[in-house]
Amino acid sequence: MKNILHLVALCLFTTLAAPALAEHHQSKNTGTAASAHPDATRAGFEMLQAGGSATDAAMAMMLALTVVEPQSSGIGGGGFFLHHDAKQGWMQTIDGREMAPAAAGSTRFLGEDGKPLPFIQAMPGGKSVGVPGNMRLMEMAHKKWGKLPWEKLFEPAIRLAENGYVVSVSQASWLRRLQKIWVDFPEARALYWKDGAPAKSGSIIKNPELGALLRELQADGADAFYTGKTVAAISDVVANAPRSPATITADDFANYRAILRSPVCTSYRVYKICGMGPPSSGATTVLGILGAIERFDMGKLYAEEPERAWHVIGESMRLAYADREKYLADRDFVAVPVDGLIDKDYLASRSQMIALQRARPQMPGMETYPAGNPPGSVARTAAISSEVAGTTHFTAVDAEGNIANMTSTVEGPFGSQLIARGMVLNNELT
Repeated sequence: MKNILHLVALCLFTTLAAPALAEHHQSKNTGTAASAHPDATRAGFEMLQAGGSATDAAMAMMLALTVVEPQSSGIGGGGFFLHHDAKQGWMQTIDGREMAPAAAGSTRFLGEDGKPLPFIQAMPGGKSVGVPGNMRLMEMAHKKWGKLPWEKLFEPAIRLAENGYVVSVSQASWLRRLQKIWVDFPEARALYWKDGAPAKSGSIIKNPELGALLRELQADGADAFYTGKTVAAISDVVANAPRSPATITADDFANYRAILRSPVCTSYRVYKICGMGPPSSGATTVLGILGAIERFDMGKLYAEEPERAWHVIGESMRLAYADREKYLADRDFVAVPVDGLIDKDYLASRSQMIALQRARPQMPGMETYPAGNPPGSVARTAAISSEVAGTTHFTAVDAEGNIANMTSTVEGPFGSQLIARGMVLNNELT
């Protein structure tokens, strides 16, 4: 049963994680670190061995992933950070997701006919870039929970950028798939192509420009990202993008703030479970799944009919994702019925829809799982999203038992396809 719950959480929290070689380092005396890339995991474990906190390890991994996993995450994007304090027994979360520039309006991704552009047209280029949040997130997290000097956290990432790293199978696969789009993006090709073709797995890539940026951030702090030549470089790249040029200003960067948010918590059987609230959909969706399966004796069901147990989880996921599509958004701009989505009575009523004998069909014209009407919700049309692998997730536990984990993203693979100072810029606006 424990394995089922672990897998449910894993499926929901890492749905968008890019396929890569995951690596986990653990020591009884220092803690543990895990990420989707061995170089990043080693960076986190290096901080733990130096006496660092879980937060120190997680931030070192975030920086290292900027170098070695640019198709998925980095300082050109944003993230969600969760910290569990072992002594106090409570969780705090930081919202460091990207923000739209002031110039972004409701018609930004409409064509000349007034209809929404296809994603493949809207995604590449300047219009999709939001103000990155990861450096302000890192600044806040380190001030609250860091133990090591700020400068120390940058060392592994700088080594990787300047000395080079090995291209993974996953990265090589994305480079091949994006090569037609990159006809219009010479800066990306200059970094990630070898001999006129996408770099193959096993190739060595160096990124000295990113190394120089990391050294500036190491010396001058997060302000060096949100002022001066980094802002000028990003603004210039976005304004002169080969596709969909746009405006992002110094004021957009100056106005960016990471936000300390309350976690979303509820109970599941004898457990209290907390996660990241909106604009993340992680907590409400995981808790919705668990709420729908709570009426079943999952231990007995799994022991006697394991396929039926997986069937119940699968159907519960469909219920939760139907609500996710309709109701989850940025709570700063849209009313999200968080309490209603995890309401025990509401989830119990949703659970009654689960057909134990078979899955509900999804063929056109046949019955499927619609979104529900949670308490506090308002009428809204669901917009089915098309998600792709452009996100990563990593975790660290320190010797004191504090836990830090982070979901970091540039949204789609290689984000907007734009490069500024060696970093991939996100496409979060799409």
